[in-house]
Amino acid sequence: MDFTAALKAAKRGGKNTVIPDIKCFSPKEGDLLSGRDPVELAKILIGSGAPVLSVVTEEENFGGSKRLLKDIASLGVPVLRKDFLKTGADIRETKALGASAVLLMYSCLDGDTLRELYAEAKSAGLDVLVETHTEEELAKAAALGAELIGINNRDIGILERDDGTVSLTERLARHKPAGSFLVSESAVSSPDDVRRAVRAGADAALVGTSLMRAENTASFYQKLCRPVRVKLCGMMSERDIELCRQADILGFVVDYPERVPWNLPPQYAKELLRHVPRSCMSCVVTGGVPDKVIPLALELRPDFIQLHHKENTEETKQIASELSKAGIKVIRSIPNSGQRQREQFGTDSPERLSELFSGIGVSELLVDSRYAENASDACGTPPVDMFRRLRSCGSVPVMLAGGITPQNVRRVISESGAECIDIMTGIEDEPGVKSPSAVRELFRQIGG
Repeated sequence: MDFTAALKAAKRGGKNTVIPDIKCFSPKEGDLLSGRDPVELAKILIGSGAPVLSVVTEEENFGGSKRLLKDIASLGVPVLRKDFLKTGADIRETKALGASAVLLMYSCLDGDTLRELYAEAKSAGLDVLVETHTEEELAKAAALGAELIGINNRDIGILERDDGTVSLTERLARHKPAGSFLVSESAVSSPDDVRRAVRAGADAALVGTSLMRAENTASFYQKLCRPVRVKLCGMMSERDIELCRQADILGFVVDYPERVPWNLPPQYAKELLRHVPRSCMSCVVTGGVPDKVIPLALELRPDFIQLHHKENTEETKQIASELSKAGIKVIRSIPNSGQRQREQFGTDSPERLSELFSGIGVSELLVDSRYAENASDACGTPPVDMFRRLRSCGSVPVMLAGGITPQNVRRVISESGAECIDIMTGIEDEPGVKSPSAVRELFRQIGG
């Protein structure tokens, strides 16, 4: 199977398609291998489901080599050669080294030269990833008839030392040529970045630096490919954290105003938060008045504070405003009950709820069918209808929580269209006791 065909086949598999970029050094980040063998990393990635690989062979700035390309090309999956190739001899050499595809960049080649090299590469049986960085270059790639087109989110002219973001893909993907396969390259460092690129119209993302630096290469690659964000809540031990490390967000219930099985004292939570892997974000689920919540958040310093009690709109606004100064985001839970919504926020209109929280610093909303009094129930119905109505308002991203299990998760995601789910009791043997088999089954069902 050739490079492009392998990518298209992977995309049909339902996960986000991620091309691992094997590179030894980054001009911006420095050494990426820390003594590890890049060929062994390539084997791990193939074992984790990578349909293709990209190998950087440029030596001076990226620490690559032709030998590395040859060794990785022998592993059995299609391989793209990434380098500043400029001549027909480079194309012929790439073929001889065993690569299946070659990178040609408008930023490094004039239009006529790129067209000639493109024709020679295709004639040699190589697929060509034509890299662009501007709308004008994207139009040139379309005129060339390129099937495989890349958008480099950074400026390769300064060796990607700039602070590029996926926003360039988001801006240019709307001009994607019909019938092309679009790859978002560079500055793609997290599962959220991959999902942003795919939502914008990219068919795949190429990820190098963050993947090379990951604590667990296989685990992080699988997480990059997962089409939904997963928040697993109710962490109570280092065992829970390790068991659930495949999640995007790990949640800790801390100093909650009512008695629930997962409640942790602040000092113990602070210790546990130190064990959250770099590849995960942390969330403290709590509640109460601003004078209680704000000091707790500033002491624990999680990535998110989830307000999940009876805080009203003004209290939510005050908490979100103060915590934003410390770089802590706020998730606002919305009960799946019109009466509770009216009592807490003065309205049960999804449009009005979305409007209330869109301008006060709330990062995300979470629709939940669980409250303190039914939190330990082993079953429940995910609030799909309320989730859909709130998400359709579009102002603030929305998570779905309550009643999601490994057995229903695929159906729930399909019916709701949720891009982020939150699970607690659905992966437990009993309240506060996470189930290894349930966690494994959850990720088997959703990928990663």
